[in-house]
Amino acid sequence: MSAENSDLKPDWACFDAVWYKKRYAFVPGLLGIHHDGEIFDFYREFGESLGHSPNMFFDEDWYRAVYPDILPLIGSGEFRSGFEHYCATGFRDRNPNCFFDEKFYCQTELCMSCEELAPHGLRNGYDHYLRYGAQEGRDASLFYSIKLFLHENPDFLYDRDKGIFVAFLENFMDPGCIDRRTSPYFDPAWYIRAYPEVSEHMDAWQHPLRHYLINQTPTAFDPNPFFSEKFYARTNPDVETVVHDGYYRNTYEHFVKYGQYEFRRPSPRVDLETYATDPAITDAIGKSRYPSPFAAYAVLYGKLPESENQDRNPELICKRAYRHLAEVRTSAILNTSLDFSCDVPDLSVVMVVHDQFAFTMTALASLRATYPGAIQLILVDGASTDETTRIEDHVMGIEVLRLPENSGFLIGSNLGLDKVAAPYALFLNNDVELMPGAIDAALRRLRLEERTGAVGAKLVRTTGALQEAGSIIWNDGTTSGYLRDASPHLPEANFVRSVDFCSGAFLMLRTEIIKEIGGFDPLFSPAYYEETDLCVQIREREYDIVYDPDVVILHYEFGSGHQENIDAVIGRNIGKFFHKNREYVATRYERTGQNLIRARSSRREQKRVLFIEDYLPQPHIGAGFPRSNDIVHAMVDGLGLHVTVYPIFPPRSAPMERYRDFPDRAEIIWDRGLGELEAFLRARSGYYDVIWIGRIHNAARLRPVITACQPDLTGCRIILDTEAIATLRQHGRMRIMEEADIPAQADMLRHEFHATDFVDRFVAVRKAEADLISSITRQDVFVLGHMKTPRPEGLSFTERRHFLFVGAIQNLESPNWDALAWLNDHVVPYLDNFLPMDIRIRVAGYLGTDIDLSRILTHPRFELLGAVSDLASLYETHRVFIAPSRFAAGIPYKLHEAAAHGLPIVATDLLSEQVGWETGSDLANAPQTQPMAFAGEMHRIYTDEKSWTRLRRNALHRIFLENRPGDYKDRIHEILTPRQKDAGDITMDEPS
Repeated sequence: MSAENSDLKPDWACFDAVWYKKRYAFVPGLLGIHHDGEIFDFYREFGESLGHSPNMFFDEDWYRAVYPDILPLIGSGEFRSGFEHYCATGFRDRNPNCFFDEKFYCQTELCMSCEELAPHGLRNGYDHYLRYGAQEGRDASLFYSIKLFLHENPDFLYDRDKGIFVAFLENFMDPGCIDRRTSPYFDPAWYIRAYPEVSEHMDAWQHPLRHYLINQTPTAFDPNPFFSEKFYARTNPDVETVVHDGYYRNTYEHFVKYGQYEFRRPSPRVDLETYATDPAITDAIGKSRYPSPFAAYAVLYGKLPESENQDRNPELICKRAYRHLAEVRTSAILNTSLDFSCDVPDLSVVMVVHDQFAFTMTALASLRATYPGAIQLILVDGASTDETTRIEDHVMGIEVLRLPENSGFLIGSNLGLDKVAAPYALFLNNDVELMPGAIDAALRRLRLEERTGAVGAKLVRTTGALQEAGSIIWNDGTTSGYLRDASPHLPEANFVRSVDFCSGAFLMLRTEIIKEIGGFDPLFSPAYYEETDLCVQIREREYDIVYDPDVVILHYEFGSGHQENIDAVIGRNIGKFFHKNREYVATRYERTGQNLIRARSSRREQKRVLFIEDYLPQPHIGAGFPRSNDIVHAMVDGLGLHVTVYPIFPPRSAPMERYRDFPDRAEIIWDRGLGELEAFLRARSGYYDVIWIGRIHNAARLRPVITACQPDLTGCRIILDTEAIATLRQHGRMRIMEEADIPAQADMLRHEFHATDFVDRFVAVRKAEADLISSITRQDVFVLGHMKTPRPEGLSFTERRHFLFVGAIQNLESPNWDALAWLNDHVVPYLDNFLPMDIRIRVAGYLGTDIDLSRILTHPRFELLGAVSDLASLYETHRVFIAPSRFAAGIPYKLHEAAAHGLPIVATDLLSEQVGWETGSDLANAPQTQPMAFAGEMHRIYTDEKSWTRLRRNALHRIFLENRPGDYKDRIHEILTPRQKDAGDITMDEPS
């Protein structure tokens, strides 16, 4: 370090006497020294030990606070100051102040290392920035962007020869400068307002950003109004853990580095993923106007770029755009032809119109495009004056009923109903666009469910927000569309539900029922409340009104009328509806926010279960999740319960469609996890009759939440489905691995069940484990195994080839990982003596992100298939199923699944004992300690057709006797039903 005046050039290694005299003004006055050499001598003799900074480019106090590991070095005399340490070694990878980040600058702005900079006469990235980068407008760090600073502070004056960064460092402590924003990621003005105690001691902290980066309670302060430390930690327990372990200063550090790019929510009111996918944002990011979507959100305060200059009514903007697009589509449609000619229709469509030709053609084109089957199209024209008068010239096979006046939807629909010839009738607005699959989904619902009288749609407005996901009748006769203004992707909008009524914009009904009723009641003419009343009449005939989220309709809403007229008509018809349906209306809920969750379903007697698992229990994951999926199916499809599936760890990304491997009437909460569970239960206070918890380890996670929400869970019983006792698996693994000092199994069991005191009822997968649980909990334990239906399809013995292994591997302690390693190292070498090399062992199953099977499966016989969505084709073409597990708990689901498909099994003694089948009759087996014997059984069953056939037949018979869906449903019903002595409990009756 020299005493050179750094006014001559920006050099972080020089002592700046002029700056020093300004910064520490007491020194010259107190000591009477003024010459630069004297000032430098003072700094070397006293200033360094006092923690003074040598120049504006290096912040001694900040450096010591951020890198406390240098304090012992200073104390021992190895270095006189942080600055001396920085000059010696720290410059390579440490930061000199809160505004410059060496690693960020070198990796993001330069893509060069210190070694690559050295040939250019530069010691580090900071050298480059001070000499070139600042003048080029490059970002110094996540917390200092020259572009943003200049954009937001055009009045900031600076010497262009020195550059703006130097000018900023000279003035950043001035009162007029401390609240100027230097980065999209930190808002100093907001920070000062939010934390007035910082403002009161600004002399000590010098700048809000310095306080934020070096205060001793980093998780207690938020950097801007759009990020919440508490929310982010609560909703991302994985991040909270690594922060606690010291990998990050706070959760915001994780969010800025990783979370924002994974579109994790930074605060409850910021939907970053939706914002990031907006075209205006993707365009702005692509043009480098903002470094990230969150940065854009923070700079624009949640607005879209240039939105200030647009009309403030997004609905109006979207409706205008929809109208223009309808006209564009119609021009294209008229160049072709729409043909609805048919002899015997599958479906009759009644559409009442008055003008709006472009809307009508758009709706008809989407109808034809989404359903190529036979449609009887009935158009009732209420005295149109536009091109609708000539619609037959453009649409073939259309039946047009022309009225002398615009009589409205109700009268027109009833006239159209008289012409309906198909078994199903669809009343369809002309201001809609049908999404693919809508007609098929509605028809499928009516064809498969004989007690469904009408099907309604998920209506999406032109803004992309919901109009309704089914509709509610309140006890004062008023109505509301469920989830209006919410996202169509919200889980609550994406499960099939019995409802009070659905909008007449799309309403598909059984023709025989609506004709029996006589169509819409003329009492409600010209329109509004007529479909509400009709749905009540259908329900009173004991038919269901069903909301189906697969029926998706884009709806212009009020496209055929004027809002002021519509409001007046609706106001009159509420009274008419209330008086006509007084008895039904009296059974509905009072219109309150708390009742919304209950009123969304018309099945008031339906019992409700909250089903909590580690992850959404999709069958392809394996590891017990197929069984959980079966339980959900049995509850919903077999027992008619309302089931909400809630994962502890939700998926990282939103699904593109509904989860098809769950019952369509199950509510799948994919967008929330453990962090939101308490708020979820409080919002649904008193809603659930049972909470079904999957897996023992979740008891410890959930006990604090259950305890906190006790007032909201009055009358709700807690069932813990253990799935498999981890102690048995862990203890078995310890024995197999010959670990020293193996704990007693009883002690491990007690530890595993230590947090289950709040559980009302326990469930085990097999009798042996139920007895163990009972010995610990002193409660009776129910046994619930697997559900399977025999499906003995596929090829014959001679047509089949190869062995099949199926199993998920979540981590390196998985029984399946060990099984495959044992198979590769110890069994297959013996197998080579029996079978030709072209006989493969094919491995299928879900793998964790860090699992690489090629590490252990080195033998050429193995063929890796990875996760397979539908295993049926594998079971039907392979000859033998193998299960070489050496330690496990529960009952291996894969054995039942393979047997149900008619695939003979070779398993270890352990699995044979767990499944409880007869050795040699129902399956082949060998001890898990004898690889040669296991190889011998593989060879025998693979080559002996007689043995293969016997095992196949007997295992299928076992499945038929022990795993029948009807028995499984009855067992779950027994588990859910409280004993008669349990006063105050409600019996979970089966649906009629």
